Amino acid sequence: MKTQTLIAAVLTSFVTPIAFGQMSGAYSQPQSQPPQSSSGGQQKTTTATTKTTYPVGVKSYLDSQIASSKDKKFHVALNGKDLALTPVKFHEDQKLGGNKSSTAVDMKSADGKIYEIDFVTSGGQVTGASVGKVNGKSPSSQ
Repeated sequence: MKTQTLIAAVLTSFVTPIAFGQMSGAYSQPQSQPPQSSSGGQQKTTTATTKTTYPVGVKSYLDSQIASSKDKKFHVALNGKDLALTPVKFHEDQKLGGNKSSTAVDMKSADGKIYEIDFVTSGGQVTGASVGKVNGKSPSSQ
């Protein structure tokens, strides 16, 4: 149960910056345990590093975000409004150069509008998301 709560907290802290177009570079922080003494009078030091595993690829990323959401929707902010979206269609990856690519995903809101969300990945990890189109038009023209 603690693991599920920790995962939900980490994912929430990861999604919030995406919704506002900001990303942090830190994905995990090492944690160490205090030294433990043995019965022989010798002291042993044990260090454990915890690593958070993030999904590889846009589909895996969306699946994890939707699974951790209370309403089982993907949430993104547009013009200060929270949008609850359901994936409809995944477009083909576009190579951006280096180890980066972009994948567009059409998502449907409760009011029937189709939002094209552009996900940027680096090394298979989602590093950013933005609203590309709303019903086929630029969001600024809405």
